[in-house]
Formats: sequence, structure tokens, C-alpha cells
Amino acid sequence: MPLSLYSSNRMEHLVNRLAEVLRRPLADPLAPEVIVVQSKGMQRWLSMELAREAGVWANGVFPFPNAFVWDLFRKVLPELPAASPFDPAVLSWRVMGLLPGLLDQPAFAPLAGYLAGGQRELKLYQLAGKIADTFDQYTIFRPDMIARWERGGESHWQAILWRELAGEGLGLHREAVRREFFRRLARGEADTALFPERITVFGISYLPQFHLDVFRRLADFTEVNLFVMGPCREYWADILPERIIARLSPREREARIEGNPLLASLGLLGKEFSDTLVELGATAGGDTDLYGEAPDTTLLGMVQNDILRLEGSGGGKRPVKGSDRSVLLSSCHSPMREVEVLHDTLLNLFASSDDLTPRDILVMTPDIETYAPYISAVFDGCQDQRLKIPYSIADRSIRREGGLAETFLAILDLPGRRFPVTAVMEILASPPVHARFGLDGGDLELIRTWLEETRIRWGMDEEERRRAGFPPYREHSWRAGLDRLLLGYAMPEEDGRMVEGILPFDAMEGEGPEVLGRFTGFVEELHLLVAELDRPRTLTEWVRLCRRILDGFFAPGEDGAFDLAALNGILAELEGVGDGAGFGGAVGLPVIRAWLRGRLDREAPGLGFMTGGVTFCAMLPMRSIPFAVIALLGMNDGAFPRQNRPPGFDLIARDRRRGDRSLRDEDRYLFLEALLSARRHFIISYTGQSIRDNSTLPPSVLVEEFLDYLGRRFTDGSPDFPASLVTRHRLQPFSPAYFTGAGTLFSYSEENRRAAAQRQKGAAPVPSFMTEPLPEPPEELLTVSLAGLLSFFDNPARYFARTRLGIRLDELPPPLDDREPFALDSLDAFRLRGEMLDLALDGQDPLDIFPVARARGILPPARQGELMFRGLGAGVRELAERVRGLTGGRAPLDSLPVDLEIGPCRINGILGGIWPDALLRHRGGKLSGRDQVRLWIEHLVLNSLAREGYPAASILVATDATLSFGPVEEPLGHLAALLDLYGEGLREPLRFFPRTAAAYARKGELSAARTAWEGEFFPEGNDPYYRLCFGAVDPLDGEFERIARAVFGPLAAHMKTEKA
Repeated sequence: MPLSLYSSNRMEHLVNRLAEVLRRPLADPLAPEVIVVQSKGMQRWLSMELAREAGVWANGVFPFPNAFVWDLFRKVLPELPAASPFDPAVLSWRVMGLLPGLLDQPAFAPLAGYLAGGQRELKLYQLAGKIADTFDQYTIFRPDMIARWERGGESHWQAILWRELAGEGLGLHREAVRREFFRRLARGEADTALFPERITVFGISYLPQFHLDVFRRLADFTEVNLFVMGPCREYWADILPERIIARLSPREREARIEGNPLLASLGLLGKEFSDTLVELGATAGGDTDLYGEAPDTTLLGMVQNDILRLEGSGGGKRPVKGSDRSVLLSSCHSPMREVEVLHDTLLNLFASSDDLTPRDILVMTPDIETYAPYISAVFDGCQDQRLKIPYSIADRSIRREGGLAETFLAILDLPGRRFPVTAVMEILASPPVHARFGLDGGDLELIRTWLEETRIRWGMDEEERRRAGFPPYREHSWRAGLDRLLLGYAMPEEDGRMVEGILPFDAMEGEGPEVLGRFTGFVEELHLLVAELDRPRTLTEWVRLCRRILDGFFAPGEDGAFDLAALNGILAELEGVGDGAGFGGAVGLPVIRAWLRGRLDREAPGLGFMTGGVTFCAMLPMRSIPFAVIALLGMNDGAFPRQNRPPGFDLIARDRRRGDRSLRDEDRYLFLEALLSARRHFIISYTGQSIRDNSTLPPSVLVEEFLDYLGRRFTDGSPDFPASLVTRHRLQPFSPAYFTGAGTLFSYSEENRRAAAQRQKGAAPVPSFMTEPLPEPPEELLTVSLAGLLSFFDNPARYFARTRLGIRLDELPPPLDDREPFALDSLDAFRLRGEMLDLALDGQDPLDIFPVARARGILPPARQGELMFRGLGAGVRELAERVRGLTGGRAPLDSLPVDLEIGPCRINGILGGIWPDALLRHRGGKLSGRDQVRLWIEHLVLNSLAREGYPAASILVATDATLSFGPVEEPLGHLAALLDLYGEGLREPLRFFPRTAAAYARKGELSAARTAWEGEFFPEGNDPYYRLCFGAVDPLDGEFERIARAVFGPLAAHMKTEKA
């Protein structure tokens, strides 16, 4: 019996006819209906439609063409394996095993040259994969060439390699199996009762001749029905694209058949497939015309009908209503803006169509991985629940989802990366990993603090660095940091005491020891694994190791269960293809890593298609499923159609034949199918304006062809049609143009409307931090310790926020860094200089602290760190000599208790560091305004106590100057003035900033104050508490001047400064 062919331009008509065909019962009521499809999406849609038509649909199987044909071959040739040794997944490993032994032959010189040099094994694997894919295409599209090679007719390297593979594979390649399949059928040696009673091929726009020949032969023994999407009901095999017509002679042009230019340009794939079916003898199934016309009242319907009727190349222009919105095009500045515009467009369609639902909408893009994050951001980020649109994303690879699979690959990436702290922590940050080691999010924050404070950067220890070709220093290594942490658990850090060169890290509190134990276990296991990964293994051994990694490092919850199952399935596949290829050689990690990454990139969950919301998916062939709204995102120049980039040795590319695969032609036909499958609206979006300079960027050539066709065939009466169909959107979604109520720009975002309104009004005044002072402070705050008073004048805004408001702006810890320091951090240098100065003043050598400083990791490694440390030491010795010159080698006096009642306030505490001649302070840095104020306050307290036998002078020794104060006549009066400011600062943030106020007092000009506040390398105005309290105003006003004069006026009158 012949092949039965059912063609229609509307998939709904095809499925209705299929339902009629399936109503004829099979002889075996338990036999499944076999329906060959090309995609999971078509399977899902077809199942739902058949259930809708029949009421119940069950017992259907939906194989893909390759799997179905191989299964069919095995019914006739039961000796065939489950998977062909010429399957590309298996063949690539066979080529990898065979190729090295052939490279010495002269014919293989080009390959030998390519494989020379570094990374030979990885290049061999990649080349083997390309060869396997190309040979697989040969078996389908060039069976005659394969047969010629097997007869020994050619001697180039591909023919030689193929003969080796064919001999080794016992001739089990597809073409040989097909020949034997046909031979046994012809001789009656096949048990055709094993064939399905009815076979349906549904919704496939293209099949190679290889498969069609099988279906044609199969039709001699069983019922075979082909349901094919055909764009045109007329004979259209002879129409030519205009680019071809332009090369014809005048006589040939006159003889050509008039047709539809759009169909001629986009439909080459379908035309060739239609021709092939006719040549194959396929006959129409039934006598009913399954083609259907679209409503001729919209632009979309008229375009579809033009294609259906093979019209559109002549005659006058057809009128289109100016209000027609069936075809919409958007030109945007970025993918994010494309998705934002789409969201608003869909909301508008819902508002204007009561019966339109999210499930009626399909959105396709050539690059789903690029657009997926923007889709999630826009559709999940809608704050108004009334405007939320349910959606799903299909076709994303599990590797790009950022879950367990990505972390698994990150572990495999560690060898060769020096075990950097950021990579290790990224792995630990994965929920399945830290759950496996009993850690949680809070523990990770604690661990990050430890890593930063112990200055761990990279490398396990000095020996590992030596093996990697680096100087063998221990600082900033994992071992140095972990030893500090572990020793800190056993003993506290006391006066820099070290144990066998290790300085304890004294920060173990609460559950810290337990967290440290789990974290150390993770690091040690991970490091041991990295060492194991460095050794070549057989494929079976790699599978075992990878499974051990999954078991040992991951404890997936529900979110990671799919990834884990997929990874285990992929590992089983690797073991299977290795066995099928007979590949027993050992390969290194780069090869396995490349295989897994490529395989995970192709592994999609199979979820997200038609789940009840808007479906987002990749633009893939054979998805001619009808939707009320079909939108195409990312239709940019160069992105679609895809370009054919075959390897240089691909012989098919050198001599194209009808029926050969072409990505470019497939994508053109996919665009046509999408156009024909849209029932109400066809939406196209692309990045048509540069986000940098707003210059125009061209869309895909298919979009340009589509617009050109619309311009020649239709008109809405305006001179700029069809350009008027393209809406050029603004760079920002809060542009006022979206909220005028006029034109084609609109938005449903209330948030953006408010932003646009505010933008038109101009910058609104930022509300002040406080509108009025707080009530009087409680009594307990009027009693302040001396240390507290000093802290207040260090930063009055911070003191106010913490004590009166309970606000603590804890600064975020710095991000972890893989690079060891090559210079001494300024804060570390200041602290280290202070410690060295204390040692020097105690009569010790300040350089004795070098081992402690090195153990802390604050110094650059090796000799560079030592030189920097000694440079600090020279300055410290000079500073210590200046301080000793002031003490005269005498011992300090006893500290004085402080208890001063001044007005409503009371100051208490201890005042120490007093020598017979002066209260003495020293600082391992330059003199600052803060130092001046602190010494002034302590000096006033000293003079207010006026204890017999104690001095009335105060001195501060800094690296650049010596600051001193002599006796003050009325110290309590000056303290009272400062306490008045303290009282003000308890009710509202005080406009006092020590460094800025000192600059003002020094120059008497606000310009000097402003330089210190906002113009220096570390401007004082960047302090987070100052930004909190004064970010909305300019604090350098008359109030600031009053307070600066109140503090620094008396201070300057009593101050003496002597440069060092």
C-alpha cells in the first residue's frame, strides 16, 4: 500500500483528521498507537489535543525518527545491539582510539599537524567528536559515498579511517543496516508481524531521504500515515526566491511561475520535502481538503492567506486598517528591555481579549540561555499581583540553571586552578554541598570572616606551590590559615605567642569549633579529591570517581534531585558508550570535563513546555504548534537564521544536494512555520538601538524580508508603512513617553509611572534624616565614661545612631581575594606600627614581632614582606626615640580615677599614660583632627582633676609632628562647653566631623572643609553614618561652622605643634 499523506497549513485540521484515523480500532486492542514526532513539545500538544478530541487518550508512544527506525531495524535484524556502534556518541570514542595509530600514514598529515603541540589529548577528543558527527551525516545523506569508500575506491584520510571503523564495527553502520533490512524484507526473511499495525508520522516538516525510504518500504507491510504541515494548497515547487530570479535570463524570468515571494524565500526546506514525498509516491489520504483560510480581516490573516493561495507577487496593494495590531514589531535597546516591552504587550492583549489566557501564548528566542535570566527578572519581579503573568521556561540546559550540575563541574575545574579561596567557597556555597557537610548560611558567613582574617588566598601549602613552579612560601596558604584556626581552638592568642611557627587565631566562640571541624573536613576532602583528579583513568574508573564525588559532596534536597538523577544517568551513559566503543584507554581530566560539559549543555529537563502559563522556549525546528499569540524575541542581525559552520573536512558542504541539512534553511522555514502558526497576533522583538549611543542596529535578515514583503503587498494609507509597524522603544521603562496616553508607547507599571512623574517634576527634595530633635535623653546617658566621650567626638553621628536609635551599620566584609598582598594595607600598617612602637617603648626590638606579622598574613610573601617590615621598623625606632626623650626613662605615674560632675552631666573612668612631665600619647601615623580632639579632651580632664604631683601638660607624638597642650586656666568651663555639644548630639546628629572641622579651623575657609569632606582620596563624607544622617543635606553650613569653632577655637588657642 502507498504512503498516505495528509497535508494542511493548520495543525488543528491535521490533528482532527488524525483523531478520525485513530478511531479505526487496531486488531490488537492492547497494542499502542505509534506516533513518530520530532519534539517533546509536539508530543505534549498532540496528547492534549487527542484527549480533547476523543475525551480520553492513552496507550500512545511517541518515538523520535532515529530511535524508531533503529528499533524497526532490530525487529528484522535481532542480532543488532541496542545502540549502534556508529552512533556519534559511541563513534567519537572509537575514532579517538583508532586515530593515533593512523597518524603516521601520509594521508593523515593534516590531522597530525593539527594535533601537534600542547593539549594533544583534548584536541584529539574534540577532533574525534567532529569526525563522528560528520560521518554520521554521511551515512544519512551520502550513503553512495560510504559504499564507494567501502569498496576501496578512494584513499584520502576519511575513506581510510571509515574502512577501519567499518571493519572494526562489523558493518553495523546505518546505511549497511538499512541495506540488509531492505534485503531481508525483499527475500521474505523478516517477521513483519512484529511491525506496528499502524504507524503515524506527525508534524514533521522535514525528513532525510534515508528515513523516507524506510517508511516507504514499511508501507508495503503496514499502514503508514504522514501528517505534514504544508504552507500552500497550490503547486509551488517551481517558485523561486527573488535572489535566484535576479540571476535568470529575461526569457527564463518570463517563463517562471508567479508566486508568493515570502514563501519562495522562506520555504525552500518545505518545497524540497514536498517534492521528495511526491517522488516517493505518497498519495493523499482521503479526499477532504484539510487546508483552511485565516480571517481576511487582519494583516496576519491576509499574509497567511497570501501564502496559502500562492498570491502576493502582483496586483495592487491590499488595504490594512490603521488600528490593526495582529502584527507587532518592537525595536529595543537590550534583551532586558525586550522582555519588559513584551510583558506590557501581553498585558495589553489580555486587557483587549477576554478569552485570551497565558496558556495561549508561545514565546521563542534563538538564545534561551541569554534571555532566561531577564524573563525571570521581569515576570517574577512584577510587584502588582494583578499584573503577574504565569510562565514557564523550556529548553534550558541543567548546567545553565546554576544548580548542582554547575557545582559538580566547578569541582572538576579545580585542578590546575591553584585551589583558590574564591573557587573553594563558591563550591561550599552551593546548598547541596554545605548541607552535605552539616553547614548552613550563617556558618558560611562565619567561615568567610575566618578566611579573610587569616588571609588565606591559594595553594594548600608550600610544597604544593613548589611542585607548581612557584616559590615555596607558606604564607596565605590553606595550611597556614587552617593551622591558625585549629590552634586557636586549642589555645588563645596571648602576646603573640607562637607554637612551632603557628600563631593561634583567637576567635572561637559558641558553635565556632564545630563549624571549624566541618569546614576543615570539607577542605581536606576537596583537596584530596583534586589530587585524585589529576591522574588519567579509564572511562569506567572516571564514572566511579564521579559517582563518589556526587555521594561524598552533595546532599540534594528536592531542588537538586532532578540534577542528581540527570548526572547519574549521564554517567551511566558515559560508561555505556565506552563499553559500546570498546574504548579501554586512559584519558585525563580535561577530556572527561569536556565530555560532561558538552553533555550537560544538551541535557534539558524536558519540563516547562505548555504548563498552563506563557511558554518560553528555544527556536527549534518542528515546533509548528498553533498558539493564539506567537512572539519571537532576540531576532537580531546575525543571531537568526543560524549560519552553517561545518568543519573544513566536511565533504557534504563541498557538494550540496537536494535534501541536505542546512541550518540556514531550517531556520528560514522555522520562521515561516511560526508565522503560519500564530492565530491572532505575531510579535517580533529585536535589539534595534544601541544601548551606548542609540544608533540604529539592523534586525535579522528575515525580519527585513518580512517587512519588505509587507511594504510591497499592503498599505494602511500612511506614507511610512510598514515602518509604522515597528515601535521604537525608549532606553528606560520609566520614560514619560509611556504614560502620556497617546501614541504607541504604553506601560502598565505603576512603579515606572511614579518614576516618570517624578522625573518630569525634577529632582524631589530628599527627606531629611530627622524632622525634629528627639526628646531629652534618659538620665543614664548623661553619665558618660571618658572613653564614651572620646568615642562621641570621634564620630557624633555614629554615637547618636547606636545609642539613641539602636542602628548599627555593620560594614560588609570585603570580598575574598585569590591574590596574596604585594603591598602592606594602610590599616594593617598603622596597627603593626603601633605594636612595634609598644615593643620599642618597652625596651624590646620592634623587629622581634616579624614572625607574628608574617604568621598573620598581613605582609607580602617572602623577601618582599621582610623588606617592607624593616622599612616600618626604621620609622618606628625614630618615633620611639622621640617618645623616650619625653619620658626621660622614668616610669609612668599611677592612673587617675575620673569622676567629674559638670552641670547635668557626669564623666567617669580612668585616665592613664601619665608621666611626671606630661600625659603622653603616641601614634604610629600622621597627626589628625581626631587625635587633636581626643588629646584636648583628655588634657581638660587632667587639668580638671588637678591632682598634686601630676603634670598639667599633655603631649601626642605622631610620625609627622608632636602636639602639646600646656596648663588650662578654666578646664571645667571648656569641658562644660564640650558636654553641651554632647547633649545636643544625644537629641540629633551633631554636625561635627573631626577631620573636616580641623581643616576648617586651620584655614578658616569652608572650601578647605569641603575638600576634606568630599574631595580627598578618603573623603570623610563617605563614612556610612555621616551618609545616613546627612546624605540628604549639605552639612557644611553655619551650624557646622559654629560647632567647629566651639571645639577647635579653644583647642587651637592652647595647642602647640612641632614638626618631626
